[in-house]
Amino acid sequence: MNKQIKYDAYQMILFDAVASTGNFTKAAERLDVSISHVSKQVKDLEQRLGVKLIKVNSRHLTLTREGAMYAESCKQVVSMMKQASDQVVDCRNEVSGRVRIAMSHSLGARYIQSIAERLHRDHPGLTLEVTLGDCRVDMLEDDVDLWFTTSNEITPGYIAQRLCDIRFLLLASREYLTRHPAPRHPRDLKGHNCITYQSKTRDYHLWSFSQAEQRHEVEVSGNFVIDSAEVILDAVVAGMGIGYIADYLLLKQPGAEKLVTLLDDWKADQTMPVYAVYPSRNALPNRLKAVIEVVRAHLNTSPD
Repeated sequence: MNKQIKYDAYQMILFDAVASTGNFTKAAERLDVSISHVSKQVKDLEQRLGVKLIKVNSRHLTLTREGAMYAESCKQVVSMMKQASDQVVDCRNEVSGRVRIAMSHSLGARYIQSIAERLHRDHPGLTLEVTLGDCRVDMLEDDVDLWFTTSNEITPGYIAQRLCDIRFLLLASREYLTRHPAPRHPRDLKGHNCITYQSKTRDYHLWSFSQAEQRHEVEVSGNFVIDSAEVILDAVVAGMGIGYIADYLLLKQPGAEKLVTLLDDWKADQTMPVYAVYPSRNALPNRLKAVIEVVRAHLNTSPD
């Protein structure tokens, strides 16, 4: 192959990393090269093409009109290269290769170990790299293949495959109920200390219930508000108050057997969908399909 073609391909890969991450530092980390190397390559590319591709100041990097056009071409080339590699790998009978996934912390804490065990048993050639966290994931910038999330804020152009709907339970500890009468109607919750979830993007102070054709929403309050579902469950187990708890959190939770479901005549009817998110592709690689199906199976297993 002509050396210039090889060099062109390399610079397109490098420029795609710069354009998709938005700065030289993250591009260098993705490509495992120095920041000065990235900067030098971009300058060389601009000189060779005879146009300015990037405007850089002390705060941020922006693409020029020509830079945006070139970045789109680079993105397509890199996507075609990845798709070609995926197709070759998928020609083999076994599922193998590396899969990088991101998953919310509470889901991962409950499921990821058993998911990994199942995948490694069924597909020994598969390497799983996992990041747990509750922040919104930039799949391109973070180099993530699959994002398992309960967020409805999906990047336009991505595919969000709905895997399950998480159910909720109204729970309290027996210790708490020795000190406070159990609620008989959702409105009685206003007289109780309710442990609630609140983050920068979500606020769960409004609890929803249904009974036959009736539906009732109640705004609850309490002396402990936090952005961790696991800690809410810990607080409920400790007898601090009543919680509106996602059912999967009860898995592997010490002391969960001491909890009591409340308002049995009413159903806690809020649900929370879980999605498998991935960049839009004509054909999803077999290794990603395998991971999605194992995660789906685990999420749809009823808690003990």
